[in-house]
Amino acid sequence: MGKVHILILFVFNSWLVSSVGWGQENPDIRYHAVLQLNDRRAIPFEVTYAAGKQPKLSIQNGDERIDLRFLVEKNDTIYMEFPEIAGKINFHKQTLSGRWINLNKLNSTSFPFMFYPVAEGINPRFDLPLDLVGPRFEGTYDVIFTDSEGDAQAIGIFKQQGSQIDGTFRTETGDYRYLSGGVFNGEMKLSCFDGVHAFLFEATMDADDSTVMRGNFYSGSKYHATWTGVLNPNATQTAPNAISWPTEPFAALNITIKSNRGKEKTLDTKFFRGKPTVIQLMGTWCPNCLDESKYFIELSQKSTFKDIRFIGIGFENGNSDKDRIARLKKYHKKMGFTYPLYLGGGASTKDAHAVFNQLNGVFSFPTTIFLDKKGRIVQVNSGFDGPATGIFYTSLQEETERLLFKLLQADE
Repeated sequence: MGKVHILILFVFNSWLVSSVGWGQENPDIRYHAVLQLNDRRAIPFEVTYAAGKQPKLSIQNGDERIDLRFLVEKNDTIYMEFPEIAGKINFHKQTLSGRWINLNKLNSTSFPFMFYPVAEGINPRFDLPLDLVGPRFEGTYDVIFTDSEGDAQAIGIFKQQGSQIDGTFRTETGDYRYLSGGVFNGEMKLSCFDGVHAFLFEATMDADDSTVMRGNFYSGSKYHATWTGVLNPNATQTAPNAISWPTEPFAALNITIKSNRGKEKTLDTKFFRGKPTVIQLMGTWCPNCLDESKYFIELSQKSTFKDIRFIGIGFENGNSDKDRIARLKKYHKKMGFTYPLYLGGGASTKDAHAVFNQLNGVFSFPTTIFLDKKGRIVQVNSGFDGPATGIFYTSLQEETERLLFKLLQADE
């Protein structure tokens, strides 16, 4: 988004001051929303808003809907928080402009946020008309992202209906969650905002090859990469269980972590014996971990898996362990966890490997460790294919549940 777009936003602001009742009369209308992350780049997305004594604001990313929680209204400013992750949004109820406060980092950050209605027939996410007839971007692509540090591989998955596009990127350490957008003037534009991620992808088809697309990726206030996608329905990447592994086969896990009271606790063979165990290395700041947590909470409530022990070990941002534990406790309550969360250390794979030093390394959050009834490591999965990946999420669920059945049926 350039300076012209920013100017348009301020023009809309003055119009909105005289249109306060619009949201009350049309509570189900989607609004164009913008995060102004720096003086050159804005991330567009869409929200639904209903004014009133208990105002409602929801962020829409494709099939994902994030319903923010109303906190309070002071001096015509509405304060809301994200339902699970650590973050808040506040905005003036007349101008519909305010700030997004990201509390997931070591030090909180704040960026301008605003939203406004768009004209009929205009795509609310990008405030542009979708192409009536545009290029086809649908399909599975081998993708290379290139930034100042080099190249990184991914798999792009896009579904297109008319000129509307939803999709995501899969990587060996997780997926980019729900991306949504469409084709505008021959260019694919996709974005996502979930309270942690603020993504914008742009791409055009190669002029000489309709199986190749090239574009730009913007994340947050600073990150930029170029990317190339080559159509390949058989695109593959390293299996999640072939990235991290125990340095000795069937090593018995023995780790020291901290309880929610800050006390050191040792989890060893004696602790793990008798039940298969799923250990989730996660962080409250990690949206892929959020997707996995929702899945494990649901799984742990099924009678079929009542004899599986689930444990979460958080690697958190914070200036002290007290701060990190407070983040975990709040997350545990907001999410409705059915299993305990312990503190492993700071929010880095280096800290995670220091705790789980029986592995060749920890390379992503989440990382999931499966133990047999003797407390031995039988499998380690890196990353997580979340619900935005469609069939890959279904496949991950099926493979996970097959493994758990196998561990339950095995002799101690």
